[in-house]
Amino acid sequence: MAGMTSEPGKPDDASLLDEDLELAERCREGDAAALTVLRERHAGSLMNILIARGANPAEAEDVLGELWARCVPGGEDRPSLLEKFNGKCPVQNWLCRVATNRWLDGKRREKYWGEPPPSDEGQTTFVNRVPAPPTDDLDSTLVSMLRDSLRAAFDQCPPHALVLLHLVYRHGVTQREVMRMLTWSESKVSRALSGAMDEIRERTLEEVKKRDPWLQPAWQDFVDLCQSEPLGFL
Repeated sequence: MAGMTSEPGKPDDASLLDEDLELAERCREGDAAALTVLRERHAGSLMNILIARGANPAEAEDVLGELWARCVPGGEDRPSLLEKFNGKCPVQNWLCRVATNRWLDGKRREKYWGEPPPSDEGQTTFVNRVPAPPTDDLDSTLVSMLRDSLRAAFDQCPPHALVLLHLVYRHGVTQREVMRMLTWSESKVSRALSGAMDEIRERTLEEVKKRDPWLQPAWQDFVDLCQSEPLGFL
């Protein structure tokens, strides 16, 4: 029926997001019961997303096990991982990005154990052989990679397509107004916008594969990035 947004007695998406924020805050304070609820709510989705991005089930399980353990404080010397959560995106999206980041770090460490990179002098050193420890700094791996891939895709976009995208999506110019300015048909404007977006989407995903063949992101990952992180180039 019109006007109904959820089943009777079933919380809607907005209330679930608010509950997640409250659970995250309680986890930061060391509430194990809150962690249990958060884990039960999101563990299955996070597992499926990691596998869709290229992790095998064992890798995904290991990463998520460590992730959940880090969501509550481990004493004065180890605060909750959720201290880094800034609330700019849903908790599940943030957890997924952290998990993906840690999985990628693990894959890189595996690679370097088997194939140590040469030093500047062309010789293998102990520092070369020992991989860097995992990092929880999102910008260090995943966000930087997504941002750089998106930037590269926009750099390859034809100038006229960029102008159209900026006019419509950044400055709020309607397609009818663009049609009158360019003396195009409305369908031509629509096709041009759709074509530009499709090209950016395809090139962005190609750029990710160039940078990291392990990762298999979805376009929604880039949408989330644009909504929660400053890109610095658009």
